[in-house]
Parts: sequence; C-alpha cells; structure tokens
Amino acid sequence: MKKNNLLLFALILGIFIVLVTACGKDGDEVKNKDYDYFTDQRDGEMYKTIKIGDQVWMAENLRYLPFVTEPDSGSPTIPLYYVLAYEGNDLAEARASDYFDTYGALYNWEAAKIACPSGWHLPTEAEWMQLADFVGGAGTAGDKLKESGTAHWGLINDEITDEFGFTALPGGCCLANGLFDGLESYAAWWTVTGIDTAQASYILMTHNGTGMYTGMSIREHGFSVRCVKD
Repeated sequence: MKKNNLLLFALILGIFIVLVTACGKDGDEVKNKDYDYFTDQRDGEMYKTIKIGDQVWMAENLRYLPFVTEPDSGSPTIPLYYVLAYEGNDLAEARASDYFDTYGALYNWEAAKIACPSGWHLPTEAEWMQLADFVGGAGTAGDKLKESGTAHWGLINDEITDEFGFTALPGGCCLANGLFDGLESYAAWWTVTGIDTAQASYILMTHNGTGMYTGMSIREHGFSVRCVKD
C-alpha cells in the first residue's frame, strides 16, 4: 500500500510540475510562435519579429513617431505622421494613446518610405505577395495572418488562426480629408511600390474577407506600416 501511495504521489507531483512549467512560459512559446525581438535604436521601441518562409517580418505595426500631425494636414510630398483618433500635435499625448500602443502610427506614403529602421524596409507589393503565397495564397492569407480571437477584429471565426504569428490588427487609416476610418473593420499597409505620381500600392485585410488584397491609394492617406528585414 505504501509503495502504491508513493507512486501515486510521484505521479501527481509530476503532473503539477508540468502544469506549473507550462503556466510559467511566455504566452508566445505556449502558442509555438518562434518570436525574436528587435529594438529600434531611434526611440527604444521593441518589436516582436517572426520568420515566415524566407522572410522576417515585424509582428507588430511600426510605432516610429518623430512628430505627430493633425489629421487634416495632408500632403503627397511631405512626410507626415498620425495616430489613430488623435487630432492634436502634442507628441507625448499621441504616444500615450492606447491606440498608438496597440495599432502603431499611421503614415502618408512619403513618411512610410523612410519610416523603417536600419536593417529593415518598407516591403514591395511583391514581397507581400510572397508572404501570401507562403501561407497558402492571397485568397485565404488574411484569415491565416489576422490576430485570432475577438479582441480586435470582433468576429468569432474559427478560420482566423494567426497560425504564422503575423498578428494583423485592424487599425484603419487616416483619410486625406482628416477623418479616421476603419478601426476594427480593416487593416491597410503601405507598400513601397509606386503606381504613378499621385498613387501608390497598399495591402488590405478586412473583417468580412478572408484574403489579402492589393489596391491603389492617393499618397496623402495615412496607413499602417509593417517592416520586413533586409
């Protein structure tokens, strides 16, 4: 009997140790996401990074914000920076915003082209499509790259998996007329691919679409930025 009790105690102790160890792990490890981390020396901001296929992406929207612009100050040629739902020009206030912490900054195209830190760059449209191809094609890439759960996209959808750790968030945009739009409805990221003297290419994911879509936009709009490693 004593031997059996000892074996039972050892079994319970082993299970307890396994559970404690699992609970003590970083949540990313529990999800089997192999994240690395990068610190931007310009402002001390730290980013998760993730290798997907042959590419290394930031797994968060860029938060580089040298100054902040009032949303009705659009320009196709001067770099401008915005923060979702913030209508002032006080940098400290803008950086203290919960929206900034979660969704990052918004950039017109001129700002987006120069926003990524050394060793990283604003991706081309082709680099975004390379990402889409690796995760199974543009038609379903959105659901595989969006943040899973209902905290941001507001959907209960088992097809939204974030299985590659990209964690796309629907941070919307700043329109050229000064209005903010799209929070929790879509994500829009600039590419470095210009279309003509007035427009550039961007990438879109929507709350009611499964894919990763390409589009053209005037350069004044403020979109998010995801950097890819050189």
